[in-house]
Amino acid sequence: MSSQPPFGPPHQAPQQPYGGPPPAGPPQYAPGAPQYAPGAPQYGPGAPQYAPGAPQYGPGAPQYGPGPQQYAQAPQCGPGPQQSAPGPQYAASYGPPPGGPGFGWGPGGPPRRKKSKAVWIVVPVVLGFACIVGLWIAGVVAKQNRLNDYSSPEPTYSSSYDPTNPPTEAPTNGTTTSGPTSKPTATKTTPPPPRRATPYEVVSRNKFYRTGTQSSVGCKESGARATTLANAVKYYSVVKGCADRGWPRQVRGGGWQFRAPKTIVMNGRVQSPCGGYAPSSYYCSANETIYMAGADDVAEYKRYRNSASGLAFNRAGMAFTVAHEYGHHVQELTGVLEAYGELRYDASSQSAKLEVNRRMELQASCLAGVFLAANKGTYPIGGQLKTQLDFVTNNSGDEYDPSGQRIHGNKKNHGYWFHRGYNTRNLAACNTFTAPSSQVA
Repeated sequence: MSSQPPFGPPHQAPQQPYGGPPPAGPPQYAPGAPQYAPGAPQYGPGAPQYAPGAPQYGPGAPQYGPGPQQYAQAPQCGPGPQQSAPGPQYAASYGPPPGGPGFGWGPGGPPRRKKSKAVWIVVPVVLGFACIVGLWIAGVVAKQNRLNDYSSPEPTYSSSYDPTNPPTEAPTNGTTTSGPTSKPTATKTTPPPPRRATPYEVVSRNKFYRTGTQSSVGCKESGARATTLANAVKYYSVVKGCADRGWPRQVRGGGWQFRAPKTIVMNGRVQSPCGGYAPSSYYCSANETIYMAGADDVAEYKRYRNSASGLAFNRAGMAFTVAHEYGHHVQELTGVLEAYGELRYDASSQSAKLEVNRRMELQASCLAGVFLAANKGTYPIGGQLKTQLDFVTNNSGDEYDPSGQRIHGNKKNHGYWFHRGYNTRNLAACNTFTAPSSQVA
């Protein structure tokens, strides 16, 4: 392994994510008394007229008793049309018809008598009186028939009120108003969106810290050694695969979605969304990718190939670097990395910006300690490997950064935070954002 410690995002200017209804009342009655349809029978003058055509009695063909009664037409009262034949109307012929058994008269009947003028006076008087009496009787009969005629139309009313269904409530003296026929529909209001947590609340009070200790996923160290770039890739892949299985429970337990990162092993200069060439491995949040400096680890292996402790140092550095850069990915998934960018941007001075940066880097190393400790029994981490892991983590810090930037914390604080996570395996131990400035120097 190179003498240079593993670093996080390249020290080139990092990209700063900003965030960051009508009433139906009672029936309406037409004013006034019910109106009757016109055409009601009229009583008095204008009673039914009896059509003319009653049989005429007088000389002519012999009549055997009175003629048949006429029902369709009653006899006309009053003076009728003038007849050309002399003599009063309605003059009856008496006696048997000619040729019948006689009462002492021969053929031709009894002799004619001399006509008296009194008939012209008496007959009109009698007929007039009879006509008056007849009209009165006809009027009485017609009226009774109309009263007894149940098929005649009933009067109609303008009201739609049905007398067969009386109102169920007694009328009141006061003025009443009808209420709505349907219940009013409550208007649904969209609740306001929940208040967005401030950047400091995200990094210091994240629910992710309360997900407890990490469980082992039975991770075992790869048998490959960094003799070639391909073998280095195999070694990284095993550690990264174990982290893919180890972190989802706690990321989701904190209320976040889990996504596994991608990995690119570098063999020289590589361009990424986060900048160009970096002196060591790093994580780029823009494409959620871990960039591993594979060529450096291969060169280090060759340098220590004849030293057992040197080879253990090489393996410890490779495992820690993957776990540290994966810690940055966990920070990205849980909102910490975005909130860190906002805090760094808002910091009032350059020294304050660098302190925020160190808090972020030291937390990633603490998360690496949690993961490696959770799997130390199956990996296994012991003997020379444990000794070299302690050396790597206790000697990684800003003292070894050739650029001289104070962005990772000194080696003392780096060792403190890694072992804090390793010894507890509890995420609550990794809240570097609430620690005093002296512990993140």
